[in-house]
Amino acid sequence: MSDRVAHDSANESAADDSGGAGFSLVAVLVFMLIVSAIVVPFAVTAKTRLMIANNEVEQERLSLLAEGLGNVVASALTGGSGGQKFPLDSTPTSCRSGEFGFTVRVQDHGGLIDLNAADESLLELGFAALGFEQQPSDELAKAAIRFRDTAKLFAGLPQSRSAVGPAEDKQAPFESVSELQEFSALASIQLQNLNAVFTVNSKRGTISADRAPGRLRAALASGSDAAVVHASAEPSAYTVDVVVRRDGAGIMGEAGFIIEKSPTGAAFSRVARSPAIEAGAFPPVAGTADCEMLFGTEAAQILRRWSP
Repeated sequence: MSDRVAHDSANESAADDSGGAGFSLVAVLVFMLIVSAIVVPFAVTAKTRLMIANNEVEQERLSLLAEGLGNVVASALTGGSGGQKFPLDSTPTSCRSGEFGFTVRVQDHGGLIDLNAADESLLELGFAALGFEQQPSDELAKAAIRFRDTAKLFAGLPQSRSAVGPAEDKQAPFESVSELQEFSALASIQLQNLNAVFTVNSKRGTISADRAPGRLRAALASGSDAAVVHASAEPSAYTVDVVVRRDGAGIMGEAGFIIEKSPTGAAFSRVARSPAIEAGAFPPVAGTADCEMLFGTEAAQILRRWSP
């Protein structure tokens, strides 16, 4: 009898030990789940932040490279050799070096319409190139001239209002193409599109047909009587845009600016950032040229070191 009691007692003790071990295991599993629920989001967040930081560093690195190449292109343009290397009508040119692709776009401002120097017919041509019909183009051209006109300011004459013009005329020259967005009819047009037609940097009342970008060239083909010249004058201002891309990555570096040539030599000065770059509107180009031909021997050697 005593043996049976001892046996039953031993079984109860073993059952208690087994139940305690099972509870401990469950408790440990629950604890690990709680810890995982706390730690995993932090680990994922840290990894995401690291990836974002690496992408930002890479983008900054590529942008600095694009900035340097933009200076190389600007020096070539103002030094006299750029016209043989790059189309001057915003047609992109590309080259490759290792795993990097480079795209350059140059616009001679002689192929654009100067808002301060152009007459009414040339301004009308520019607004037609933006897609306006003849009557609104004519109204916008008249409004632009009223906007910049200083004669009535000094004469004290009343200003007539325009349905397509700005709320108030400046009565001074345009300082930037962006001022066109003050015109009610132009407020919704992207700045990059306005800068693809107009400028304040050429200081000429004519447009060079062979330097005009695509949309302006199409408008010129309509037989306008605007002041068009077919022999390009000496360029005084350019827009230079450069984009650098790495193969297999969605990251790219961009740099773009408007430069003016110094009247005393081959030096240049930056006068504004490029609206095309600011808008990110610079698609890749399939065709490629020789990077040494575009940027010169020294720059091409540096590019080769960037991508072994």
